[in-house]
Amino acid sequence: MNTIPKRLGKDPLIEALWQMQFDSPNAGDALPGLLYAKLRQQYPSLQLHRLPTAEIPAAVAQFDPNLRLAAKVRLEATDAPFLWQVGDRVVTLNCRKPYVGWRHFKTAILDLIQTIEGSGLLPRPSRHSLRYINLLTLDSPPDISVLQLTLQIGARAIVKLPLQMRVELPDAAYVHVIQIATPARVRLPEGIHEGNVVDIETQNVDAPGSWDEVRYQLEGLHERSKQLFFAQLLTPQAIQALDPEY
Repeated sequence: MNTIPKRLGKDPLIEALWQMQFDSPNAGDALPGLLYAKLRQQYPSLQLHRLPTAEIPAAVAQFDPNLRLAAKVRLEATDAPFLWQVGDRVVTLNCRKPYVGWRHFKTAILDLIQTIEGSGLLPRPSRHSLRYINLLTLDSPPDISVLQLTLQIGARAIVKLPLQMRVELPDAAYVHVIQIATPARVRLPEGIHEGNVVDIETQNVDAPGSWDEVRYQLEGLHERSKQLFFAQLLTPQAIQALDPEY
């Protein structure tokens, strides 16, 4: 098993997200204004943008699994490391590259939870998850040799072929939804990069029973996701190539 580094000198993380799903009537309509009023005090440049999905009627979106959890409004500011998104059934906190670190990210999540709980719009918490999207560029894609992943069809090994896969991996009281795509082209602030996308979303098997339980579960979600990435997905050689600090 790989030793878990404290940080990576060549961090492949391009986006981290905390997501809360809900099923409360009208909450998706009221939350954007509430968040805007609260966040504008801290981030004066905050802007609220309606996304194209906002034009899709809720009655239509609820029957399409690809649209049920689609964001309809985005709040972002030039002086904020985060952006916030709200849909009819979802609210997310996104941290794009460069990642601010777990301590800062967790504080922002806790602030958002406090705002949601205090609004009274969501009487009970629903499922929530942490998601980390990484772009590995150690080898020219398509190439999954940097991952502890063995695939074959018959006697033919799948190593340097285009690939898109999704798997739900049980892990005690957690479940990880892992998506891998190679080759993948991603637009970053510094330009377009090509590599292997490794997308990990981690959630508890059982939904939380209270807002305090949501807060308590955050640390476990983070630790389990980190353990999976470093101990079970990346090879020791890949970790070493990413300049780990222990």
